[in-house]
Amino acid sequence: MNSIRNIVLALTLTLPMTVHAQVNENLAQFAPDIEAARTIMQTERKILIMREMALTSDEAAAFWPLYDEYVVARRELGDMRIKVITDYAANYETMTNKLARSLSEDSLSYESKVLKLKKKYIKKFRKVLPDIKVLRYFQLENKLDAIIEFDLASEIPLMK
Repeated sequence: MNSIRNIVLALTLTLPMTVHAQVNENLAQFAPDIEAARTIMQTERKILIMREMALTSDEAAAFWPLYDEYVVARRELGDMRIKVITDYAANYETMTNKLARSLSEDSLSYESKVLKLKKKYIKKFRKVLPDIKVLRYFQLENKLDAIIEFDLASEIPLMK
């Protein structure tokens, strides 16, 4: 049970998207905490990006609506990720080979969809920003994602 709490705590402290997460039904009591943490993290993420991008007023006028669109697209993927993690947490003590296979496939699907989304949006951002600023933006995104992944990896126990 302590492992499950650690996993859910990691989610509440690290996931950056704000949308109603698809939490495993056995962990539904944690959904409000996850949602609150996602809201806070998304706000902090946006503030950091504002500070680090150094956009001109014209660039900002074109960038922020596209950024908001990208965040909405990432929210859906964040939901998918939360579902995988909470399914793992809920079944950690009683994992079956069948469920392990399903979670592995869902996790790879998530990673594939994130990469596809980034490829799509890098093209869109290039239409409104110089390539150097597009690169900077995705560096920021990747660094923030890496921090989250590190935090999750440190809290989610390896399968027995």
